[in-house]
Amino acid sequence: MKAPWAWALAVRLPDGRIHVERHEERALTERYPWTRLPLLRGVVALFDALSVSYRALARSAELAGGEEVPRGALWGTVAVSLLVGIALFIVFPGFLAGLFVDAARHPALYNLLAGLLKVGILVGYLLFIRRMPEIRRFFMYHGAEHKAIHAYEKGLPLTVENVLAQPRFHPRCGTTFIAFVIVVSVLVYSLIPAPEVLWWRLLARVLFLPLVAALAYELLYFSARHQDPFSRLLRELGFRFQALTVAEPTPEMVEVAIRSTEAALGERVVA
Repeated sequence: MKAPWAWALAVRLPDGRIHVERHEERALTERYPWTRLPLLRGVVALFDALSVSYRALARSAELAGGEEVPRGALWGTVAVSLLVGIALFIVFPGFLAGLFVDAARHPALYNLLAGLLKVGILVGYLLFIRRMPEIRRFFMYHGAEHKAIHAYEKGLPLTVENVLAQPRFHPRCGTTFIAFVIVVSVLVYSLIPAPEVLWWRLLARVLFLPLVAALAYELLYFSARHQDPFSRLLRELGFRFQALTVAEPTPEMVEVAIRSTEAALGERVVA
């Protein structure tokens, strides 16, 4: 669980105890005011979140398995995962769309088809991996995280009963961000010049990814803070995607999420 001034980790150990640790680390947007500027803040926040996430996963693997994960192996896995993700969800849909639509003559139609193919590949991938017990358990903890955040934001005491009663979907979820990336990419990639050149058309999809991510973050930031019909529509789109990655947690999982939330907020002495 991440707060602007620290992040915390709670892990259910094999013996049933919950190990909690707090890491005093201010977010980049707290340390450098210029990183809070529109468009910049999205890319910075994404980098910050990914950095903490991978370190937390490595640490939790050590605690659960009893073996230290080499830092080189961790970042090697991160690099390979990013490359595979870019190839599968960005370059490949663009290549497939080019087999059916002339990008030079119909750039908007081409990018719309590429976006639809991207959605299809992503949904199929998520439906496949959520059948794995480990991934299903991971998605249940995702739900516990959302419920704990909802309870905190409503000012409720962080008890298992209060947290379980909260919705499992949250408007600022990373899955919603991915959905918005797909929507924004259709618009941004339609403006890329010289779409008839295949290598440039595919390479540009990678080069413009930071801009797409920045705009998607602004869309997420806006929709989470407003109640107009457009924002509600965007949130509903995000919730549809979250149904693939957020599952109802058990009370034991909620207990872990509560301990992590308390530690991140500094409201409880950690073990």
